[in-house]
Amino acid sequence: MIPRHPDDISASWLTEALQAAAPGVAVDDVAVERVVDATNVNATIAVRHDAPDRLPNRLFVKLPPLDPQRRQRLDWASMGAREVRFYREMATDIGLQAPAAFVAEVDDASGEFVLVLEHLGEAGTRLPDLVGGLDPALLADAVRDLAELHARFEDPSARARSAAWLAPSGRTSDYGARLLREGIDSGARLGAAFVAVAERYIADRDLLQDAWELGPATVLHGDAHIGNVFVDERVDPARLGFYDFGLMTIGSPMRDVSYLIAMTLSPADRRSTERALIDEYLDARTALGAAPIDPDDAWFWHRLQAAYTVVASCQSIVARPTDSPGRRAFSAAFVDRAEQAVDDLDTVDAIERFAAG
Repeated sequence: MIPRHPDDISASWLTEALQAAAPGVAVDDVAVERVVDATNVNATIAVRHDAPDRLPNRLFVKLPPLDPQRRQRLDWASMGAREVRFYREMATDIGLQAPAAFVAEVDDASGEFVLVLEHLGEAGTRLPDLVGGLDPALLADAVRDLAELHARFEDPSARARSAAWLAPSGRTSDYGARLLREGIDSGARLGAAFVAVAERYIADRDLLQDAWELGPATVLHGDAHIGNVFVDERVDPARLGFYDFGLMTIGSPMRDVSYLIAMTLSPADRRSTERALIDEYLDARTALGAAPIDPDDAWFWHRLQAAYTVVASCQSIVARPTDSPGRRAFSAAFVDRAEQAVDDLDTVDAIERFAAG
């Protein structure tokens, strides 16, 4: 039975669940250290067991949201199922560094799921400065890693063999448009380009979706922003790792590349490195046998993909009373990155050019 709350993770349940990853392990005690109920439940647990050479003593647990409203409005079931399948079937063979997974279970009937992963931020891993941004030096290897992922699944037959459970992003939900409308109407101070992109998305989501699909289709991480990456210092040189694979999808490779660049670097670092990083990505994917992308096309697509940062910011525009100071700082920096990206890249002009054909 899949636990619905971190407190339901008993020593006996965890002992049984861990047998595939650590055969013979016996868990003596589980203590919940921290619980955050957000898009999903994220919890840290301390575990006393008899296999210190195979299993850490602190683990990260991910479960569906507890809050009834979040359970109603978020697509948590399909996100959870995707992430479970990623760790079960794809994580070790895609070219991206990801957290070690010890338990990945889903109930197909109810959608309830549980993930037990390595706890990032210790044992040679480091979480980034969510406000200041990443060291740009980490991005060169990261875009090459994305090129490996994209090249591997650009062939439809490869996707059919190994990623048939993934599909293109749906177009039916108005969740982002509703939150953008609320954010604009709240009186939040937002840049003119950000508001213009948001209004265009609210008025014609299909137009932006069409723009974001330019380019060859492949498997995407789908949500590679600064809150979903970590630095793995167990390798030399240090390597950027990715987590939170619940929004994996099929789409244009520039979605991953553009979003990573725009939403992990400080605006100043992005401005000084984005062209070189895109060139690095293009060279890497060509070397790996993927279809070449013209650099001018890639730059235009980058300008269009910047519009997605606005939609991705929909939950960050208005601070909630329950938001911690750290969450407020993260949200403010997130929106600022999006504002400056669409302004610097003249994304409104790119959208109009695309709309005009």
